[in-house]
Amino acid sequence: MKREDVMLLIASFIIAVALWFQVQPMFEPGREREFIVPLKVENKPDELAVFPSADNVTLVATGTLADLDKLDASKIVAFLDLENAEPGEAKFDVQVRGPADSNVQIMPKTSSIRVTCEFILRIERPVDIVTTGTPPDGFILANTVANPNVVELYGPSSYVKRVKSLQATIDLTRLRPGQSLNVPVAPIDENGDPVPSTYTNPVQITVAASFSASTADREVPIIVDWTGTFAPGYQLQEITVTPERVQISGKSEDVSAITTLDTEPLKFEGLSDNREYKLKLVVPNGIMSKSQEVIVNVKVKRR
Repeated sequence: MKREDVMLLIASFIIAVALWFQVQPMFEPGREREFIVPLKVENKPDELAVFPSADNVTLVATGTLADLDKLDASKIVAFLDLENAEPGEAKFDVQVRGPADSNVQIMPKTSSIRVTCEFILRIERPVDIVTTGTPPDGFILANTVANPNVVELYGPSSYVKRVKSLQATIDLTRLRPGQSLNVPVAPIDENGDPVPSTYTNPVQITVAASFSASTADREVPIIVDWTGTFAPGYQLQEITVTPERVQISGKSEDVSAITTLDTEPLKFEGLSDNREYKLKLVVPNGIMSKSQEVIVNVKVKRR
């Protein structure tokens, strides 16, 4: 072989190899990539609640490296078509919808997903008001009112049947007399835990609370309001009161201002022997006293 022919053969080989490397990324078959996407539900009958056994699925994309690099996974939708779903358990094929201009083949790694279907149950239930915290200073809770006080509870029938009560919790530290708050309604089971997959209509209700002035109790001593004179040769030995102390109650600020209770005035003249008197207590307005009268004993002695 001539030297010129050998050189021409080598040059042709180098050119062929260079061209092969240039076209390889465009035509390399059999490349695969996996990615995870949310699993959606489409065409679900309105009267059914559905529970797929998986929330996400793995998809496998096959194509050239160039096409795989251009693939936008956010434009790919994996879904179950539940148009023919019925109550019970069944398997549905995982379907994929991708960009129309893509040359990549996309297939689910798992071809079908098990789905449980239940009828949606709708019932009306009253709302229980649960309070937390403490009222403003000087007040106690008198009553709570919910509007509305009956709401619609709905969800899968097996879950709705687990609901023991509907509760709206209101924090009394956030509420002032004359105010109301919007609070969510929570379906609660017999253990006091929220029941999943259940809902209310409306989601929130308005709760108003009425307050009354807080009350306090305390015991205070009795003071005898007396004036009088003793017979010649006699003087006071002692004055005793039964009971010595009495319990009073009323608004906190009123009760805290009272340290003693007086009796009605006791008057006597020329007293020469022991006497017992029944006297009424002088109780301020707004204050209640456990006892309305006391027994006062006046003892005298010779000088």
